[in-house]
Amino acid sequence: MKIWISAFLGFKVCAAALAMLHHPWAAVCVFFAPDPWIFMQFVLPSQQAFGPAATCFETRQREVWLTIDDGPDPASTPHVLELLKAHGARATFFVIGTQVAKHPELARRIVSEGHTIGNHTHSHPSASFWCASPARIASEIDGCVGALLLADAPFERFFRPPVGVRNPFLAAQLEDRGMEQVLWSARGRDGGPGSPEAAMGRIAGRLCPGAILLAHEAGDRPGPRLTFVGLLLDHLSREGYACVLPARSALRTGAGGPTPP
Repeated sequence: MKIWISAFLGFKVCAAALAMLHHPWAAVCVFFAPDPWIFMQFVLPSQQAFGPAATCFETRQREVWLTIDDGPDPASTPHVLELLKAHGARATFFVIGTQVAKHPELARRIVSEGHTIGNHTHSHPSASFWCASPARIASEIDGCVGALLLADAPFERFFRPPVGVRNPFLAAQLEDRGMEQVLWSARGRDGGPGSPEAAMGRIAGRLCPGAILLAHEAGDRPGPRLTFVGLLLDHLSREGYACVLPARSALRTGAGGPTPP
């Protein structure tokens, strides 16, 4: 991360020098030149300047890793668990600490039914996590861990930032805790205002062995999100995919993710 910080500051210093030499347009161009690249580091799973993030896993089988964000919630989690059971599927639930504190029995049920749990922060600060201080990042991670410990719900050392938007200080906090950041290689944007069918159409073209799939539960629209999970599981069954829980050693990072057929 030190390399990109040095490069970023270098552009800004050069821009200042150009401005002092009375080259205003060149100064503006140089000043803003790295900004699109910086923006991509925040939002694109394939970018790794802010630290490694898993986007796929190695497999020779027709397997995918289904991950489900934003629970647990009594309005959605029991239904998701029923859908998974009906399809013989396994999933990882990236849970929010405050939700775990409200519904500890659901966190325990997730694990008891053969699934795993990952950390999705304590309060899901989606609008501000990208600019959070190291201390606040630590509080969000540890708050979720504390809620899971109080709930007596076993969990994996996996972390996913809110809405997948990363933070320049996150990698160091995860490394200190022996945690791994997990993003995705395929999503339908089912958390947005569109229909579940449209979301299904978007994710279908990204399916391939080793893909990490992103879905959601809970939130303001649990009904459409549940519909999407059902459509996705039906589609995976028809296409002969198994939803598995890959070993940590099989996870792969960055742009070298699976390529859809």
